[in-house]
Amino acid sequence: MERRNLWEELHLSSTGAEPCLFAGDFNIIRSELEQKGGRPRPRLAMDEFNSWIHLGGLIDVKSQGCKFSWCNGQRGFSRSWAKLDRVLIDPNLLTKCPNVTCSYLPRTTSDHCPMYTEFRKDPFSYGPSPFRFQQMWVEHPDFMDFVQNVWAAVVVGTGLLKLANKLKKLKVAFWEWNKTFFGRTNVQIDVLEKKVEELEGSLQRDWNEDVERELVSSTVDLSSWRRREDTRLAQMAKLKWKMEGDRNTKFFHVCLASKRNKRIQEMRPLNGVEYSSLEDIHQGAINYFSGFLQNTNQSRELPDLSYLISPVIDEADSTRICCIPTLDEVHEALSSIPINSSPAPDRFGAGFFNCCWEVVKMDVLYAISEFFISKSLPRFYTASFIMLIPKMDAPSGFDKFRPISLCSVFYKICSKILLAFFPR
Repeated sequence: MERRNLWEELHLSSTGAEPCLFAGDFNIIRSELEQKGGRPRPRLAMDEFNSWIHLGGLIDVKSQGCKFSWCNGQRGFSRSWAKLDRVLIDPNLLTKCPNVTCSYLPRTTSDHCPMYTEFRKDPFSYGPSPFRFQQMWVEHPDFMDFVQNVWAAVVVGTGLLKLANKLKKLKVAFWEWNKTFFGRTNVQIDVLEKKVEELEGSLQRDWNEDVERELVSSTVDLSSWRRREDTRLAQMAKLKWKMEGDRNTKFFHVCLASKRNKRIQEMRPLNGVEYSSLEDIHQGAINYFSGFLQNTNQSRELPDLSYLISPVIDEADSTRICCIPTLDEVHEALSSIPINSSPAPDRFGAGFFNCCWEVVKMDVLYAISEFFISKSLPRFYTASFIMLIPKMDAPSGFDKFRPISLCSVFYKICSKILLAFFPR
């Protein structure tokens, strides 16, 4: 009864939005596999312990080192071992510290192993995690209603400014909505997989109609979360096709792993400067490419070549270019952009505009119409990411990279409409 009250108190203390961690000697195991020798642990106590873990959505951090954390110190057949010490974290903490580890150190003066919990930094994670529209959100039943409610809010401005402000508001709303309904998909899958396994085990021991109903519901939820994870991984791997039937998670992970293996961890240019960390490489790239991409100090007189250029646009083409595009032309240009193309600083890819076209189409049309009238775009639309593409497998200097710009979907739509005016 005292342990049951403890689970209730701990559950109440972990229901907030702040990241939470539980570590120490819980004096109970989760299954018979976590014990060797000694008398069997009470099954009811293990079930209540697991119920508290699942109810709070906690994740059991995998331990390293010894298999069991406790030994009774007896001799012969009286000796027993058990995993009584562990570290449990909630999804909020796992989101902030995805590489947390727990190690059991050797036992010395105690019958328990000291636990060493380490919050390791991802060597390939540099800078804050940027927002990005996730294609898996579209499958949520409340997705369209959520977008419509946020998009319908009154925004001051016309055309280009109004669309930019609505996208900014929607980005902030998506941040909170994702935390509330999704979180980390792999964590949700692990929790549901354990739940389904335990429900099946319960039915194998003693069939119960309520347990059967809960098993069916949990299996459906697990299938839904697996589809979302496949969609997320496919978007990260930038695959332009999707296999049906069996899950493709391993295939997507292989694609992502192949990209991660090509990441550059150190550089040694010919000038003798050594870059041994991601921060140094980042700053070195900024300094190098800023040298000629933003070099405005040197000015030179350019020759007059206007006499070599003949007018190739007749009056009819000129009139057509100045016309305001129709909604069908805008949608046709949007449809030609791959859904999984790399997004610009606004982080809204073509997938968002395609799935939410009925909601955003008029604002997009008004913004494009204003561009064709004013002939100018605010910085929100012209800003782009500079992506460095290596020219070789193991580049040693920044001159071995080719920079490309990742433009916004709105910028691409305007460009495609202009190009469509000229027949090939």
